[in-house]
Amino acid sequence: MTAGVPGVLTPVSDATPVAADPFLAYRNVRFVASGGNDAGPGTEAAPWQTLARARAALETGEVGRGDAVLLRRGDVFGGSIQIPAPQGTAGSFTLGSYGSGPLPQINGYKTSTNAWTLHSPNVWKLNLTAGSGQFTGNTGGTSTDVGFLKAGGTIHGWKRWSLADLAQDWDFYSDDTYVYVKGAASPGAGVEVAVKQDGIRPASNTNVSDLHVVGHGAHGVNITATQNAQVTGCLIEEIGGSRLSKTVRYGNGVEIWIGCANVLVQGNTIRQTYDTATTMQGSAQGSHVAWTDCRFIGNTIQNCNQSLEIWSKGSPAPGTGHIRCAFTDNECHDAGFSWAANIRPDQAGMGTHLLTYDVQLPCDVEITRNRFIGAKDNFVRSSGTARQLPAGIKTHGNTISLNSGQKIAFMNPETIEQLDAWRSRTGNERG
Repeated sequence: MTAGVPGVLTPVSDATPVAADPFLAYRNVRFVASGGNDAGPGTEAAPWQTLARARAALETGEVGRGDAVLLRRGDVFGGSIQIPAPQGTAGSFTLGSYGSGPLPQINGYKTSTNAWTLHSPNVWKLNLTAGSGQFTGNTGGTSTDVGFLKAGGTIHGWKRWSLADLAQDWDFYSDDTYVYVKGAASPGAGVEVAVKQDGIRPASNTNVSDLHVVGHGAHGVNITATQNAQVTGCLIEEIGGSRLSKTVRYGNGVEIWIGCANVLVQGNTIRQTYDTATTMQGSAQGSHVAWTDCRFIGNTIQNCNQSLEIWSKGSPAPGTGHIRCAFTDNECHDAGFSWAANIRPDQAGMGTHLLTYDVQLPCDVEITRNRFIGAKDNFVRSSGTARQLPAGIKTHGNTISLNSGQKIAFMNPETIEQLDAWRSRTGNERG
């Protein structure tokens, strides 16, 4: 019988439609669940258990380009993962999720048991070294450099640089073994301690998708010396605060370091970071002299100290700097209102959506069709005597919403009511 021919009946099949296999896009798939077993085959019926097992599979070539490791939704995986370069010649390795429910967590918190001991009057200590038995969660994490504490849903960020500096309740200091916390009573069980580590470090030819990255004292996602990588559909929150150098703290949502190419960061939600939600930064060294085709598209950014940061150091030359980079169609809210807003030593104008400083290499960055809604200080903060966005950063077609009387740009005269005058004077936001 032929359908569509007048007078001819089309037979009706009683066969049950077969649902498409969601894993057919991958050559080889391994599954990880919190109740799994690393000695098993890594099938959906008999999944692995840990992030360490997934990394080992990449290191040995058990999984590689064209393959996937999927974490079960609703599960929590303590620690972090640095993805080794996947073996193979075609396709990308995917770290993603399967099942239903909340995104699987890559959770960096060391969660205290009730093992605090009194170190001195009103100062309590907890052993954060791996294997101490005094915390759960990220039990294999080797760092003891604390970025912040979280107790009862509240983040406490006053990191001090010596025991003598502990002054008020929930001030903390950490050394190579312990975290010390000021308080009249023991902090008790359930205190979440974020320590210095990146949640995920992708490699070239990798896709990271649909994961919840939370509780890391360094960066949420750190992309370094990487080509052909994507970070999509992730929730990245409660990030940063550990020591970068001396008394400098740091921590970004997604960082793309110099030397990367063809990197896409799309459709993620990034919130509550010590520093910026997204950044392309670095100093030119050796062959790492540029960011080429790096793009932030369609992300939601909430309560980070900055939404986008750009800086570079080095000697300008052809093929250096930001090349065909973009920040487009992002929804950015409440810059400067993160957990770290009131504890940073550098607060002047830093609650801003766009931050540029020390830009020494050429820029080719398009910033368009974004919504920048609400900021503690201003829309943009740039370094240099002119306090203007560097040439080559093109801002146009964006929505900018600030409170009445707020300055558009740090140390510029125009308020939000004088946007047209600022556009005319600077050439920014044309169209």
